[in-house]
Amino acid sequence: MKKVVTIGGGGGHSKVLEAIKEIPDIQITGICPSTDSGGSTGVLREEYDGSGYTGDLTRCILALCDDEVLVDGLSYRYESGPLHTHSVKNLLFHALEKVSDTYTALEEIWKVCDLGVHRVLPVTTENTELCARLTTGNTVTGETNIDTIAKNPLWNPNFHSISDIYLKPEVRVSDVAANAIKEADWLIVSPGNLYSSTLPTLLPLGMKEAIASSSAKIVIILNIMTKQGETDDYTAEDFIKRIEGRVGKKADYILHNNVPIPEDVFLRYSLERKVELKTSDGEDPRIIPSPLATFTESGQIFSSPEVIREEILKLLQNTDSK
Repeated sequence: MKKVVTIGGGGGHSKVLEAIKEIPDIQITGICPSTDSGGSTGVLREEYDGSGYTGDLTRCILALCDDEVLVDGLSYRYESGPLHTHSVKNLLFHALEKVSDTYTALEEIWKVCDLGVHRVLPVTTENTELCARLTTGNTVTGETNIDTIAKNPLWNPNFHSISDIYLKPEVRVSDVAANAIKEADWLIVSPGNLYSSTLPTLLPLGMKEAIASSSAKIVIILNIMTKQGETDDYTAEDFIKRIEGRVGKKADYILHNNVPIPEDVFLRYSLERKVELKTSDGEDPRIIPSPLATFTESGQIFSSPEVIREEILKLLQNTDSK
C-alpha cells in the first residue's frame, strides 16, 4: 500500500482528495493549513477559542467520505440566526475538540465519516497568524485580509504585490504531520490560493526538514488561473519557484492545464483580473500538460477530479513498472 500525503487548503485540496480516494492500494494523509481567520472558522476562533484549521480540515475530511447524505448534512450551512455562516461539520468538530482534545476529536470525526485508512490533519495545532510582506515594505496580517487584499480601494498591483509570507508567532509542524511526511511514498501539493492557502501549509518550522528526510516523489498540481491580489501576472514558473522554495526540494512531476479557456469564461474571469496560468518557456521536462480544467454551467473553472485521478494513477503505475 502506497502512502500518499497531500498538502494544501480547503478548495483545491478537497478536489485532489475527492479524486485520489478512488485509487486502490493507497493510504492518504491530507495536511491542511492552520491559519484560517475568516467565515465560520474565524468566528469560532475569535468568539469561542476555536482553531485556525477547522474549516479546511473538515472540508477535506468530507472529501474522503463516501456517504453522500452524511456529507450533505455535515456540509449544511445555516443562512440566518445565531448560527449564520456556520456549517454543521465545523460546529461538530469544534465541540469534539472542546470536550476532548484535537487528536481525539480527529479520531471521532474520522470514525463518523468512515475514512478507513485515510486521515486528515492540521499541519500544526499551535495558534499562529499568517502575515504577508508587500513589496512596499508594508505588512498585511491575517489570512482573510491577505485573501481579500485586492478589495482594498488603495490596492495597486504595481506597488502592493506580495513579496513573502510568514507566521507570527513561528510554530512547529506537529509530530504526527511530520511523521506522515517522512514515511510518505508520494507528496502531492494541491492547487489553491498560493499565499493564503497552499504556502501557509509549508511554513511551520520543521516542514522542510521532514520533507528533506522523506524519499517521497513530489507532485505539484498547478492552478488553472491566477488570482488578483496574490498572483497577478504570475507564470507557471513563478508558482513552481515559490512552492519549491518552501518545500526545499525540486518536484518530480508538475501537472499543468492544457485545456483552452472558452472566450466567455475567460471574459468573466478577466473582469476580476484573473488570467490563465501559462508557462513562460515550456521547456521544463517535469511539466505534464493535462486537461485539468472543467467548467460549470455558470462559467466557473475547477480542476477535474477525474483527470487528477487519471494523471496520479498513471504516475503511480509508471513508477511501479520501473
